[in-house]
Amino acid sequence: MTLARARQARARVNLVRELSNGLAAHIYTLPDDVWRNAAQYGSPCPGWKLADVITHLVVGANMLSLSIARALKGQTSPPMGYRNFDGGDATADLVSLRETYHEDLFPEFNASCRRLNNVLASLDADSMDAPAFHPAREMSISRLIDIRALELAVHGWDIRYALDRSTTLPASALPFLCEWLPNWLSAGYRTGEPLDAPVTYRFALTDEGAAARDVVVRGDGFSVAEAGDGSADVTFACDTDTHLLFCMGRLPFARSVRRGRLSFEGDERAAARFTEWFGPV
Repeated sequence: MTLARARQARARVNLVRELSNGLAAHIYTLPDDVWRNAAQYGSPCPGWKLADVITHLVVGANMLSLSIARALKGQTSPPMGYRNFDGGDATADLVSLRETYHEDLFPEFNASCRRLNNVLASLDADSMDAPAFHPAREMSISRLIDIRALELAVHGWDIRYALDRSTTLPASALPFLCEWLPNWLSAGYRTGEPLDAPVTYRFALTDEGAAARDVVVRGDGFSVAEAGDGSADVTFACDTDTHLLFCMGRLPFARSVRRGRLSFEGDERAAARFTEWFGPV
């Protein structure tokens, strides 16, 4: 691993620790009914209650701790109790585990984060490229760390948003999330037949110093890059926080426009179709 990549991996470890500590402090303030009467507290994740999102983060931390420990021994098979993702719906298992944790869910979250953070702190640069198990596919330990940072940032927003509609993504995570966005869009892209002509969506970001970005949809694929010199079919104007949440399926198009979070120029039907191309992950 190069020195630059080693520094990046260490920065990701620090981001994971920062995000998990901040989220733990927030979860501590949640009403007891979040655990005792979970059905009353929905979340932005379809089919999941707020407590289900927290349970998902517990499961993820425990799985990564085991996976990384095994990877350091050269083992990439699933840890006991885990399996490769088979495309089925895991919500029932998640709900069952949440009901088992019940009022112990917050202590379980703390314990799982502490255990994983200790594992990550012990890693050296040479181990970051080691292959490791993940339910989706085998990947490097450094990639697992990226996924944990992603889940803490996005699901942390899901958890906060459930009770505070004004919440934003963690500022410290925005550069990482912008870098990761093409991967997210790829995971949620609904591919189809090639279009007669590609559709260019330009995001004119209103943050000081932020570069505009183009998402070009071809039907059978798409690309993401800094905005070019040519014209766009649709130009969205918003800050980076809104840009990320909209692209990740967290903010509906019509409601975001109505509330002034997002404005656009161009054909409204084409603008609304962005969320048809890119579904939530």
